[in-house]
This record gives sequence, structure tokens and C-alpha cells, in this order.
Amino acid sequence: MGMKIDTSAITASYANLTVLGNNISNSNTVGFKSSTFQNILGKSIAAGTTQNFMQGTINANSNPLDVAINGNGFFKVQSASGPALYTRDGRFSLDGNNNLTNSTGDIVKSSTGSDISVPAKLDAVASSTADMQLNLDSNQLVPSAAFSPTDTTSYNNSSSTTVYDAAGAASTLTNYFVKTATTTPTTPMTTTWDVYSSSSASPTVSTKDVSLKFNSNGQLISSTGIGVTGGSSTSSSPSIVFSGASGVTFTLNNPTQSASSFLATSKANGNPPAALVSCTIGSDGSIIPSYSMNNQNVPKPNGQKIGMFLFTDKDGLQPVGANQWAETTASGKPIPTESGQNGAGSLQVGATEGSNVDMTAAMIDLLSAQRSFQAESQVINTQSQIMQEVGQLGR
Repeated sequence: MGMKIDTSAITASYANLTVLGNNISNSNTVGFKSSTFQNILGKSIAAGTTQNFMQGTINANSNPLDVAINGNGFFKVQSASGPALYTRDGRFSLDGNNNLTNSTGDIVKSSTGSDISVPAKLDAVASSTADMQLNLDSNQLVPSAAFSPTDTTSYNNSSSTTVYDAAGAASTLTNYFVKTATTTPTTPMTTTWDVYSSSSASPTVSTKDVSLKFNSNGQLISSTGIGVTGGSSTSSSPSIVFSGASGVTFTLNNPTQSASSFLATSKANGNPPAALVSCTIGSDGSIIPSYSMNNQNVPKPNGQKIGMFLFTDKDGLQPVGANQWAETTASGKPIPTESGQNGAGSLQVGATEGSNVDMTAAMIDLLSAQRSFQAESQVINTQSQIMQEVGQLGR
């Protein structure tokens, strides 16, 4: 019986050395959680390991897709054919299909369980609305020549706006502003400006779309013409559809007439097709791809967020290798949530969580376990010699 106990003891010592060696070898592994060997000797022997889910050090880096969890929770990842697994390793990247994947190539999941992916391109969107800020210079004179877009003396000022059609093709809407008349002092003084428009697709064609009338205080009191819904409006911020961009409704945001310089700034919605150039992650786990548009990189949040998952008993999770765990009956079902919600930790972008192995303590434990292993080995060796001598005495 004594030989049986000693054999079990040395087996347990060897298992302890294996656990400690695994901890030490993974001291620099991202998101690694150390294990502790447990062994009880008595009438029966129970041995096993428990996971230490203590927080590891968060290390910043320059990868915009790396994410560290500061606090409780796991990322959920899954391969095309395997089960869902959970990890603290937030070394993420985009694969060839623009799926967000972890270091083992598994796809990262949102809190709803959907794959997180990024469109490879941004589809074209036709312009439909635009805003214009406008001030007309009251000191300017009425042009003497009849309006012509090719005669700069026939209008006072002009402005341009880029708009897009359904295919994403860009064109330029040009607006021309022509001061037409000021009433006589015998009546409340008003000033009228005609606004014409043309498109770069047919630059020689222009149409008068609206006449804007201002009072002596420089406030807009009416707008009339074919570009105004119903032909006229008394709104201080009228909606105008210019002939040069017939599918786009412009809102003139409280236009004014003053002694200040002419000002007209406008921006329409819509965009051409655009290719993905980069992707970042927000502190709330939101996915923010950037697309190349008009020689500029334009970020477009796509509504997806990296999910975080909690467990009633995370110590019940089953380690499956590659720094990942599987749910078990003991752990309970995963509870989906997002960064900072329902007890989940926060996310730090451009960083990873380091191993939580305490190297000093691990080396001390390793030396102690090694001495224990050597002692148990010596006991078995001694018992073996005794058994040999007893056998010789019986001859």
C-alpha cells in the first residue's frame, strides 16, 4: 500500500511541475491566465488545477484593432465549423473577407452573436439634401448686363456644391446670385436677389429658381419661384430645389443681407463608391471603418460592436488550449453584454492584456515542487531497494 501512495505522490508532483512549467512558459502570452495545482493525500487522492482569472497588466501598442478588457468579461470567437469559445486575447485583425478575427483566425462576435465584419467598399449614395449658409452683400450694385453664366459682370456672386447621382458620379451645382432691385424710400425698403443655377453636366444652361426678398434689417421675408414648393414661401429658412440639382432639396439656413462680405457655404449628403482603407475600434467596442473618398479618408461607423460575455461561475470554464475556454454546465450559459454594462469591464483600444503570471512566485513554487519531486523519487528508490533486499532474504 505504501508503494501505491508514493507512486501517486510522485505523479502529483510531476503534474504540479507541469502546471508551473506551463505558467512560466506563458508568462509573456497575451491574455494568459495562470493555473494552480491542487493535491490532497489521504484515503483517496484528489488532484486538479484551478484557473486564476486575476486581471493582467494592460500594455498599450500601435495596433488600432487590438483591444484589452479591463475588468470582468470575455470575447466570444468562433471558427466556421467549431463551437463558440471565449478568450481574453484581444489581438484582432481583418481577414481576407474583412471579418474581424482573433490571433487563431476565429471570427469575433457581437453581443447578439453575429459575426463582426466590415464592408470592403462603401456603396454610392445619391445626394438628397443639402444645407446652405448665405449672406448677401447689401453694398453691391445691380448688374447692368442681362444675366448670363458666361458673363461675370452679369451677376454679383456665385457658389458651388458637389452632388452625387445614384451611381456615385459627381457633378457641380453652381448658384449665381443677382441683385435686381431696391424699393424706393417711400415704402418699407426691401431688396430682391435672383438665384440662378446650372450643372457642370450642362454648364451653359441656367435657370432662375428663386427670388429672395429681404427687409431693411437684412432679414428674409419671402422666397418665390419654381424652386420653392408651392411657388412661394415666407419661411426664414426656405427649402429650395435648384434646377442644376433637381433631386436635392437645399435648406437655406436663415439667409441674411448685410454690409458684410458675400458668404455662401453648402454641403450635400451622398457619396461616390469608396474603398476600405483602414478600420479602428471605439472605446465602446464600436467598429469604425474608413473609406477613401475624394482623396480623403472618411470614417463611417457601421453599427456593429464587439460583444462581451459574462459567466455566473467563470471558474467552471473549460480550458481548450490556445488561450481559450469553452462553457460548461458548471460555468453556466454566457451572458451577452457590451463594454461597461451589466458588470462587464471596460475596453481599452490599442492595447492588450498581458499574462497574469507572477514570475517571482512561479519560480519559487517551481523550486519547491522540484524538491518535492526529488524527495518522492528518493522514497520510491529507497522502497525499491528494500523490496529487493527482502526478496533476497527469502531465498
